[in-house]
Amino acid sequence: MTEEPPGQPVLVAVDFTAIELRLLMTDLDGREVMRERWLLPDLADEAAWSWEVGGRIAETFAKEGQRRSALGIGVACPGTVDPVAGVLLHNTARAEWDGLHVVDAVRRHIDAPVAAVNRCHAALDVEVASGAAEDAEDVLYVSLRGIPQAAAMVAGRIVRGATHEAGALPALADIERGAPLDEETQESIASVLADATALLNPQVVVLEGEAGHLDVLVPLLQGVLDEVAPGPHVVRARFEDEGALLGAVRIASTVSYEGERDE
Repeated sequence: MTEEPPGQPVLVAVDFTAIELRLLMTDLDGREVMRERWLLPDLADEAAWSWEVGGRIAETFAKEGQRRSALGIGVACPGTVDPVAGVLLHNTARAEWDGLHVVDAVRRHIDAPVAAVNRCHAALDVEVASGAAEDAEDVLYVSLRGIPQAAAMVAGRIVRGATHEAGALPALADIERGAPLDEETQESIASVLADATALLNPQVVVLEGEAGHLDVLVPLLQGVLDEVAPGPHVVRARFEDEGALLGAVRIASTVSYEGERDE
């Protein structure tokens, strides 16, 4: 019996939120091969999440027959992640996902190296690699969509914290999609982020959010910093809300290399 030739090797990036799942496949040079997007139904537990998300990935490969094979899968997760264990420790949008074993759940459906990271960490990584903070070693990245969250890089290393909670912004209220920010909210965001910037002393502060919000917040925060902690540049994220997905490609590349090395 003739064996099927191996399929085209691809890197698989997965980015999910409380309501949406996005998948991106690239070749080894980062060129896009395929992109998919789905709304997520209510998923009450890990088994349901595994069938929906892991099943979607496996189904996508099944449709392609033997044309492609996954070298590595990077999963960007909405919340606090233990990247070593591959577990979503805490999700502020869906409490039922707390403790979700992301890596194990995906690997039940597809046999490939898998790594899970926080969405902001993934986005920060790609913004430093080739985005708004390219080549900077000290960066504060802030996502201002829904539940605000941040990620910090100090001396070229992402800060995770003792319990992987670094980057939480509990003092900030949720940001409503499509709604303008009132003056009080603008000042609250600028104040909290100015304090965080003064503490970390980054070269660059990258803000990601809706264009209308950033039109106000980028110059506002820059003005505050120029007075209280001059030096950092406040910029918009180059990759906007694609940052987590593109960062997951880089995670997939890393885990694929580590998988080859361990064989």
